[in-house]
Amino acid sequence: MPFVNGNEVITIIRDERKKNIPILVLSAAGAEDNVLKAFDLGADDFMVKPFSLVELNVRVRKLLALRR
Repeated sequence: MPFVNGNEVITIIRDERKKNIPILVLSAAGAEDNVLKAFDLGADDFMVKPFSLVELNVRVRKLLALRR
């Protein structure tokens, strides 16, 4: 992303009190510290690239079902 990184986006969304917006991080940086940082900032799920579209579909549906 050209102006902010993914962790900054998570922080912005959560700082605006948008608790109902599910955040699924898609990243090539799958090191444990990156995953844990994303969860600490408020991410709901994390997938490492490359990923299966079938798995992405399942995870998105699960996140949306949890928000209902």
